[in-house]
Amino acid sequence: MRPVFGSGMALTAVAATMAYGMTPGVARAQVADPLAMTTDPADRAVMAEAASAIAGRSPDIARLDAVLAKLPRPTPLRGMVQTVRAGVLASAQATGPAVAAIEEALRLLPDDPRPKLVATGIYTFSGSPQRAADLLLQASRLAPEMTRHFDRYVVMALTGRLTEIGDRSRADRLNARLGEIGFSSGLAPERSTAALSRTREAMRMSPGAATDEAVNLVTTIGDPDDLLTLYIDRRYAPLWPRIAEWAGADLAAQSRRYLDELRGDWAAAADFDTATPYARRLSRLEAYPAVLGLFLPMFDAIDTGAAVPVEARAAGAPRGEGVFLAPIVARALAHQGRYDEARALLARVATTVPADDQGNGLNLDGAYLQLAAMETDWPQVLTRADVFLDRAKRYGSNVNRASVLLVKAWQACALARTGQSAAAEPVTAEVLLDEALVPGAAMQMYVCRGDQAAARALVIRRLADETTRDWALRYVQPTGSATTTPLDRLTDPVDDAVRTAPDVVAAATRVGRILPNPVSVGLPQGFDPFRLQPRTTPLDANAV
Repeated sequence: MRPVFGSGMALTAVAATMAYGMTPGVARAQVADPLAMTTDPADRAVMAEAASAIAGRSPDIARLDAVLAKLPRPTPLRGMVQTVRAGVLASAQATGPAVAAIEEALRLLPDDPRPKLVATGIYTFSGSPQRAADLLLQASRLAPEMTRHFDRYVVMALTGRLTEIGDRSRADRLNARLGEIGFSSGLAPERSTAALSRTREAMRMSPGAATDEAVNLVTTIGDPDDLLTLYIDRRYAPLWPRIAEWAGADLAAQSRRYLDELRGDWAAAADFDTATPYARRLSRLEAYPAVLGLFLPMFDAIDTGAAVPVEARAAGAPRGEGVFLAPIVARALAHQGRYDEARALLARVATTVPADDQGNGLNLDGAYLQLAAMETDWPQVLTRADVFLDRAKRYGSNVNRASVLLVKAWQACALARTGQSAAAEPVTAEVLLDEALVPGAAMQMYVCRGDQAAARALVIRRLADETTRDWALRYVQPTGSATTTPLDRLTDPVDDAVRTAPDVVAAATRVGRILPNPVSVGLPQGFDPFRLQPRTTPLDANAV
């Protein structure tokens, strides 16, 4: 289970003010300045007040409203004020007024990328990911340098939501474009995702044949799991020989290179952002001692007990430090049988979540639920599911749908496991209603309940659907996972029976292939995760 829980609206106010006040010089040169465009004498009289109102990292909505009242005409200056107002309103969960403000700004500043960037955040977290993607694509063409500095979290949330609603094509176009302008150069997972999207786009342009561009792009895909997406799907069969040549038939060579890339990012930056994908990959390979040895000590240094406001967070203060890394480390502890320590870690990190950004606490609520499920503690699963769903309700569409459905899948299983079949029925129906968009939640529910027949039927349906085929083909691949938890002992036999069922195998081989052996099992030969770590002291003067 790899959900992403949380809210991103709190970032929107910061993004709006930074768009006008703190844009890098090169990026600013790509767009016109609304202040310079202000020629109306009445607007010029208000210009200094407007500039002061939008300055700083946490503009006051009352000041912005007062300035707006003095700008009744449709001018660029009013558009600038409305852009910042929209961000502030969005961060206050006033979605309707935020949308009204940003729509006006988009009309008043049609060639300015900054309203489009702010609108991207608003629409991503208010249930309109397709409009958000289109606006981000427009901004990338108007001002690629400015867009290259856009918030990673919003982009990840946006592409995730596009995938949830089945719009993989738009997600690929967006990722491919962001890769072109260099947005994805920050972290290895984004670099790989962009390369995978460009490869799929190239293949769509020439169905059934490997274009030279697609073949060349194979070498730019870093994550072996992204390569696996192509390597088992007959739609990309023309690329299979090049993938095997480059990554090895079992993708082991690419696994080693990707770990080197992730480790290099972390060793250079020594922060939670770079630690998280590296820890996630090590966990994927079940290298739990390495996860704990490298990343558990990082939590010794985090500040606890302080509610950090959003404006201080933008200046570099902690932003719920480790809220995405902690669940990975907690699960590693659980796989080692250290459940109490896992829960204590989550409790410690919870004290760092800012008071104005409790949506990110959903990541920790989900992690608590996962620990309870790993222990097959069904009453505790129900308690944790209630906590999560109650908090998620407060944030509405800010919380991605897949995360909510995964929690409901656990809830449905726990209700059934505790003999509450009637109560499980409506929850089960809700999970199944979105089966075509989030098949993993339905499969999790079926396997947890031991319903092999329903699970087999689900996989066969998803194999027939091009939108969910990549998920289904991944599911049927052999695994080498160790059985370490009570949940593993409950569900592994069900998973194995479903994967090897003759009707499932026949359906899979019609549209893809099942590899003879597991891939990404254990650390690659020769890779030592402890060899290169971030320095805690400056280099010696004689080191260079």
